[in-house]
Parts: sequence; C-alpha cells; structure tokens
Amino acid sequence: MLSRVANSLYWMSRNAERAENNARILDVQLLQMIEASDEELVRESDWKLTYEICSSWQELNQLKSLSPYNDDQLIHYLAMSDNNWNSIANCVRLIRENARVSRDHITDDYWEVWNSCYLALQNIDTQQCLTGEIREFLDLVRTTSLTSQGIIESTMQRGVEYQIIKIGKWLERAEKTARILNVVCERTYEQQLQEQTEDYYYWLSALRMTKGYEAYLKAHLPKMDPRQVLSFLISDKSFPRSIRYCLDHVRDAVDELEEGKVSHYSWELFAKLDEVRTEFDEIDIDQLSADEMMDFLNHFQDGCNEIGQLFSKTYYLIDPSTEETADSQTQTQFQSNSTKGITTMKYKVEHANIFKYETIVDQSMNSIRLKPKTDETQRLLSYRADITPATLTKEHIDIWGNDVETFFIAEHHENLEVKTTSIVSIQKSPFIHRIEYSPEMNAIFHSKLFSEQYMAYLSNTSYTYLSSEQIEQIGRDLGEMTNPVQFSIDVMGYLHDRFTYDGESTTVSTKAEESYDLMKGVCQDITHVMLGILRGNQIPARYVSGYLYVGENSALVGDAASHAWVEVMVPGIGWVGLDPTNNVEALEHHIRVGVGRDYNDVSPVQGVYRGGSQSLDVKVSVSLLDQ
Repeated sequence: MLSRVANSLYWMSRNAERAENNARILDVQLLQMIEASDEELVRESDWKLTYEICSSWQELNQLKSLSPYNDDQLIHYLAMSDNNWNSIANCVRLIRENARVSRDHITDDYWEVWNSCYLALQNIDTQQCLTGEIREFLDLVRTTSLTSQGIIESTMQRGVEYQIIKIGKWLERAEKTARILNVVCERTYEQQLQEQTEDYYYWLSALRMTKGYEAYLKAHLPKMDPRQVLSFLISDKSFPRSIRYCLDHVRDAVDELEEGKVSHYSWELFAKLDEVRTEFDEIDIDQLSADEMMDFLNHFQDGCNEIGQLFSKTYYLIDPSTEETADSQTQTQFQSNSTKGITTMKYKVEHANIFKYETIVDQSMNSIRLKPKTDETQRLLSYRADITPATLTKEHIDIWGNDVETFFIAEHHENLEVKTTSIVSIQKSPFIHRIEYSPEMNAIFHSKLFSEQYMAYLSNTSYTYLSSEQIEQIGRDLGEMTNPVQFSIDVMGYLHDRFTYDGESTTVSTKAEESYDLMKGVCQDITHVMLGILRGNQIPARYVSGYLYVGENSALVGDAASHAWVEVMVPGIGWVGLDPTNNVEALEHHIRVGVGRDYNDVSPVQGVYRGGSQSLDVKVSVSLLDQ
C-alpha cells in the first residue's frame, strides 16, 4: 500500500475516534451544567478541565477575553468553530475527505455513514446554531462513529487496511485517556492544595468522559477512590478504553502488519510498545504519592505520543521534521495543517481526435486509451466515448494496467471522430520534497528483488535510449547518483532549465537521443529524455500520459493536447509524479490516463485501416468545475 493511502486511512480513523471522544466529553460538560440547579455549583474550573483535554487553556483564556463572553461561545468553539482544528465539525470534515481519498480501500457503508454525517453538518448554520442543535449534532457524531466501527468489524477483511484503521483508533483512544487522566490528576491536586481536602467530583467526570462509569461500578464499590479509578482506566485489561487495553491492541495490529517479525525499520516501534507495557507491570499505583503520580502520568502521556510518532515514522506517514513533537495537540495541529495543503479539484475533460482520410476507408480496427484512472488520489466520476461512425466498443485492461477500448468499423467512411468526455476529482498533496531517504529505503533500492520487480521500467526503449556520451555528460553536470529521490528532482530541474518548449522542432516519432541534442521539444520529448537519464542510473521510472489543467495567469505549459510526465518508483513509498516540462511535482492539476514504458505504450489512439493517407486534428479542453 502507498504511504499516502495508509496516511489517509490512519488519520481518517484517528479523527473518527477524536470526533467521538470530543463529542462525548463536551456532552458530559453540558450534562453537568444542566444537573447544576444552583449556578454557583457550575465551576469555572469545569471549563478549564474540558478545554485542557479537548483544546488548550490558552484558547480558553483567549475566548474569555472577548466581549461579550458567555458559555455558548465556549460550546461553539469546541463543537463548530472553523478556527479550531480540533473542533468536532472539523474532525468530521477531515474524516470525510480522508475517506473520499481512500474509498477504494474502505467499504461503501463506512463512506456512506460519514458522508451522511458530513451532509447533515452542511445543513447546520455553524455560526448561528443554538446549543440544542449542537447537542443533536453531538449525538449524531457519536452514533456515526459507533456505527462506522461496527461496519469495520463486520465487513472489512483483516488485511493491511483494517490494521491501519485499528492502529489509528487505538492510538487515538490511548492518548485521549492518558490526557484525561493527566489533566484530572492535576486539577484534583490543585484542589487538594487549595482546600486541604480531596475532591472526587473530577474522578466521576473522568469516568463519564471515558464512558467507563457503568463498567467501573460493576468492578468496584460505588466510591470514587482516585487510585481505583486510575488503576481501572490505566491497567484494566478488559475495559476497551483503558490505556493498557488500547496499547495491547496496537501491539497486536503491528504484529499482524509485520507478520510477527521485528525488522530493522520497525524495531524502535516494537521496543517502545514493549517498554510502555512493561511499565504497567512494574508500577504500583497504590504506592505512589501525588507528586509521583503526576510524574508518572506526564511520562506516560509522552510515551503514548511517542508511540504514535514512531508508528508514523516507521510507515512514512508524517513529515520527518515533526518527529521531535512531543505534545499530542501539536501532533494534531500538524495533521490538520497538512490537510489544509491537500487541494481537491474537479475537472471536466473533453478530448476529440478527428481523422480525415484522402480516400474512402472500407474498414478499420482501432484502440483508444482515453479513460482516466481511478486510484488513491484520483477518482473518475463519469466517462463517455462517442465514436462516429457509430460502433460498439470492447474494453480490457492492458499489461500496464490501462483501460483500453477497442472497436471495429466495417462500413466505408472518410472521417473518424473519437470524442470522450470525462469528469475527474483529484486530491493530492506535495510529497516528494518531504521524503527523507533513509538507510532502509537505500537497502530496498539496491536489493535484487526491487530491480527484478521493476525490470520493465529499468530497461530503455527506442524512444528513451540515450547514448553513453550523453549519459556521461549528464553525470558530469549533475554529479554521481547517491540518492535516487534527490537525483530525480535534480534531473527534472536540469531538463527544465535547458530544454526549450517548441512544438515545431520534433514529431511524434522523435527519439530521446535526438531531442536531447536539439534541447528542444514538447512534453513527450522531455519526458523521454528524463526516463533515459533515470533508467541509465538504475532508477525505475515510467511514462505517464494524461491532461494538465492550466488556469488563468498560470506558468504551466502543456494543455494544448495530451500531456506527459514521469513517475519515479521511490523505495517503500510508491510511484511519485514529476513533470520536467514545468519543473513541478504532478499534483492536483495533473490528470492521469495511462502509464507505460514510453509513449508507444500509452498512445491515445492506435489503429490500422485500409485506405489512403490521413490527417489528424486533436482538440483538448480541461475545465475546472465547482465542487
């Protein structure tokens, strides 16, 4: 599975758990406000507790400084605010977007329940909604989260997707329980110092926030003994929201992912999981003083956060620059901000190929590759092919995974028109510049299995062949290839700086060796040259045919007809698109149709006919649609 797919599944799951947790915690606060018949019983510190768990006390103080100020503002900020990236509404939006990106890896039922919740949110005026409407929305979020968990358990195969989703859920739950206990312990300690008495009110809140009150009463006497509550929520092996239960399930899921083997890239994750679980076995909560308990919970919360970061690092789910982050709220902020960089675009693509023959053609056999792909970052919403003279088409998948439609025209004709209309939705985030080329990736790159797996994309064709003299010249200019990721980026910039985009200098049959000497050509030529350079340095790379959206005031080039760019196989990551014509990563403006070794594998229209010579007129239109 590509890392970016795993990333979507992981954060989809974490945000689903976070939305439910925050909805339940806010509902507990609202319930306590209702239960307090005397306004004096509604403690100011209640809101501080809730905000420290779901947001931060700094944000609480900022809201309190506004004029006028009331409880409704505090409720709205946690539930509906666009400015709070941890708000329940924003969590729902993130779940829906990550689910949309990874729809091919989840069940339709899972998508439908969260999409329905998202649509219900769209019908709410989030700026003017009343507390009653917010409570109804909280109920919907909790019900949707529980329903989606049931869908996962009852319908998903226990493969990689399932394990990633489960790890996201259990890590989020463990971190939230640890945070609740940490904050509650601090609040009760402060209360004890101020009033010289123990306050059990917050421990009841902790049980309610973790939905553990009923389960706790079944195992203990109806008394809020802080140490029994702590032991129950930390170490109970049978309660699904205890930290020990969550981490055991994380460990089991990682075991499934790695098939029970500890590898050179995963040993840190295994070691940290075992270290934290060992601390459970060695700690005696009953013997800890209040200060020691505070230190233990602080250390323990850091351990939970570190496990999440190690998991992300092990499977390339986050930017390595965030590895030093120790606060779960900061970690959340990173994921939210990175999601803001993901742009969703919807396009309508109209492509017309009009053949005119000098003499009457009595029959022709043709194949077309014009149907955009559906994958983890691109979704084909609709597609139609109109062929004149009218004929039936037969569809198959070629050896490279491209959709191919074939058709036979038996009647006499002087013209052949192939017109396709596609609507495509794309969501991509910048990726290749975030990749840190690790020793593990280097080991994969130099392995025999890696070269055998991608042999087809390591061998040059007649279109991509460059002479040894040309390869040597490029080597002198760019230096020795030691990092295939950075080298690919450097090659892209090298060709962009030296090539002149010129549609008159080459033809569809021009080879890389020739166009390199000219330093002129179109996207097809520049792509073939880049493929020759990369393959000459043993980097698997493939030709991509598709379309490019060029909006107003854009510097991108290549929208007059089909566009072409390169995809590089990054060890442990997957295929990453690079556009040497424009010196950019292939992102939300690039619409993928076909992949292969060179242009000949992905030619939009191919065929044979019996008749005279022909002329071809190609028209391509890519327009941006409203979401």
